[in-house]
Amino acid sequence: MIAKLRDESGSAIVEFVALAIPLFIPVLIYLNSFASVSGNEAVIRVMAREGVRAYAASDSDYSGRIVSEQAIDLIAQHLGLTPKEIETINVNFECSRLPCLSANSRIRLTISFIDGKSHRTIEASAQENISPWK
Repeated sequence: MIAKLRDESGSAIVEFVALAIPLFIPVLIYLNSFASVSGNEAVIRVMAREGVRAYAASDSDYSGRIVSEQAIDLIAQHLGLTPKEIETINVNFECSRLPCLSANSRIRLTISFIDGKSHRTIEASAQENISPWK
């Protein structure tokens, strides 16, 4: 019986379970947060690019802002942002000339929102140049 208690077979497995697995938990939490943020960064880049394209393809500055914001909202819903994240979306347009859709102007769209899991602000920008013949 005493010889069985001194036998150390299987002790490496016990040590691994007791020591190594708890060390992996913070790594897994970090990787989960990183995956959420990087996925949302890809989503916001698409939103910025398509939002500024919608603006540049419109007929007027007024309709451009409306169409752009509708496109951004639709893309956010279809690419999986939560309703809480969609509420935090902030859109900012910058134009090199007024009106924005005048010839040789540049429209820059900056979008940001707060990631639901990490609570970090994620931001992206895109710009579109208006042709000189518009």
